[in-house]
Amino acid sequence: MIQFAGLPFLECELTMTVKEGDEVIMNIYEQIGRLVEQGRRAVLVTVAETYSDSPGKEGFKLLVTSDGTVIGTVGGGAVEHQAIEEAKKLLTIRKNRILPITLKDEGMECGGKMTLFFEYIEGKRNFILFGGGHIGRALKPVLESAGFRVTVFDSRPEVEDYFIKEKDSGNTGGRIIIGDYNKLSTIKDEIEKADFCFIATHGHNYDFTVLSQLLNLKKTFKYVGMIGSKTKAAVLFKKLEKEGHSIPDYLYSPAGIKIGGDTAGEIAISISAEVVAVANGMDTIHMRINPGLRADDKNVQRLV
Repeated sequence: MIQFAGLPFLECELTMTVKEGDEVIMNIYEQIGRLVEQGRRAVLVTVAETYSDSPGKEGFKLLVTSDGTVIGTVGGGAVEHQAIEEAKKLLTIRKNRILPITLKDEGMECGGKMTLFFEYIEGKRNFILFGGGHIGRALKPVLESAGFRVTVFDSRPEVEDYFIKEKDSGNTGGRIIIGDYNKLSTIKDEIEKADFCFIATHGHNYDFTVLSQLLNLKKTFKYVGMIGSKTKAAVLFKKLEKEGHSIPDYLYSPAGIKIGGDTAGEIAISISAEVVAVANGMDTIHMRINPGLRADDKNVQRLV
């Protein structure tokens, strides 16, 4: 009796005990917690107000997730169908909404009215960090504190041991994957879910290998950053162009915003600030080479 959604309630009263209602609400809140941690999205529909007769009572809740799962109820029948369809639309545009409903207009003879509040819920933003060295270790907890779900990918088994120790000490969390930098197809699903990536492996060749594979996916990321100087970035960009790649606007190298400092912690703050600025659509002074200009033209490169 927990998952009521989709049942064709035709009557104007939905009988539910206080205990059953509490179970539904607790189940929904538990689901929301899991969805947020997994980086998934949902819309929570709450019956905010009711007038006269209505199948849903104030406080009834319905959760619609981005994969189409529906949990809970706002009363069933035509109202519930409308609520689910509206929630799916709001998942697309990522917005909240308040919706007053007259039941008679929906073909329900109750004659009452109700107001539904649709709350869009954004999961943690998925971020893949290629490289668990000193920069990656400093960067991961800062990004997590800003609401990102960070997955670390590295080819060195000892990197996993470091992060496990950090997790045990309560300093950090998240998934650690040990694999081959030449075979990112093994984490294709993780990459598809991630709009943000950062490349800081233990070798320039590995950096290029990772970046080339990401570009081959033809996925439009929001942000891909890569550690290194302007000289390194220019060399890698030129190499990419020779292989037929165009340099996308979402690529940031050298990464970070101009704040000064060269310790791992300071670099992590600079990069994290850039990631947050990009995620929020804010203008700032980046240190990257302008991807709109030729990588080998030193005379026209500038800060963008």
